[in-house]
Amino acid sequence: MDLHLMALFAIAFTCAVAVPGPNVAFVVAQALKYGRKIIVPCSFGFGLATAIHAIVALSGVGLIIHEHSSLLGYLRWIGAIYLTYIGLISFLSRPEHHNTEIIASNTRKLFLDSSLVALTNPKGWLVTLLTYPSFISPYYSYTRQAIALSLAGLLISLLIYSGYALLAQRARILFRNERNISRVAGAIYLLVAVFLVLS
Repeated sequence: MDLHLMALFAIAFTCAVAVPGPNVAFVVAQALKYGRKIIVPCSFGFGLATAIHAIVALSGVGLIIHEHSSLLGYLRWIGAIYLTYIGLISFLSRPEHHNTEIIASNTRKLFLDSSLVALTNPKGWLVTLLTYPSFISPYYSYTRQAIALSLAGLLISLLIYSGYALLAQRARILFRNERNISRVAGAIYLLVAVFLVLS
């Protein structure tokens, strides 16, 4: 394993993931709404998507997607429609009392929603398709490098999205009631959906 390439990958991937986009908007909106309890399901949902991105990028499927860029356009529209849907649901929803039972029942939904947001995020696919193959050395085992890069990407993803969730959770004190929090979360989703369509 080329440690120099691994370090460069870690820097490049961290910078790419840290740039706000649909994933960050989702985790921030959920943290505003539910607090720190969303960190584990959302982070692991994004982690699952990161692993799927890596597998696709490091396999022959990544070449097919790279050559047919229209697939990314379809993903962008699917992502925008989904973000619009959850934005409207959040914006129009009635305030809930987020007790332990409600959070527990939402854990699976948060995990699945965060995975879906990440998998329909064209930025995630572009970052993956451009970064992972670029940091493979021809002098070392391809399989070992692919596993190492995938694990590094997964760890970086978990740390960054957990960090965003913690920061957003602290910002909850700025909002006086659950209705305002739901409206802000919904507005974030809708804005990101618009930017996705226009990008």
